[in-house]
Amino acid sequence: MTRARAFMPNEESMAANASVRTRLTPGAVAAVDGPQRLGPEAAGALSLLHVTFAGDADAQRAYREFAAIKPHFCSLPGFIRWLTFTDGVDTYTLGLWRSVEDVMDFVRSDVHRAAARAQREDGFEYSQFAGVWAAHRVGRRTLHCERCRAATVAPAAECSNCGNALDDTFGDERAD
Repeated sequence: MTRARAFMPNEESMAANASVRTRLTPGAVAAVDGPQRLGPEAAGALSLLHVTFAGDADAQRAYREFAAIKPHFCSLPGFIRWLTFTDGVDTYTLGLWRSVEDVMDFVRSDVHRAAARAQREDGFEYSQFAGVWAAHRVGRRTLHCERCRAATVAPAAECSNCGNALDDTFGDERAD
């Protein structure tokens, strides 16, 4: 019986991802940002994908196929952020988008349709799931001042109570 396993990108797959700044952090998490650095409060829709792989060659192909479509969706104005992470043999991707319409514009694009067709025809992902969700309620993100402990609604560069500088991780100056 074939069993799904976890696979890390090899050097060739990592090189294929070099066209878009990709962060790899401990725990096998990769993230890419859209054309603007926005916080999660800007997301009105989420896309969720799930895949498993049963062979290294198939996993590496999937990493390269995904790398090929990244420049397209990363440039879309409605795209906010893409996070890829693993849970054992299960790989998930979570996309943050401004609206369901923005997600669907990407899904209907020639670039996405070609990638989906390649997967359907060759089945290099052992299992796969994709879904899109609209935000029922979008909360606000707040920053808490270390000096006066007051909450300031983000995005913000300084405390609304005392003027102390705040480190908004989604601010323009920060891109790490």
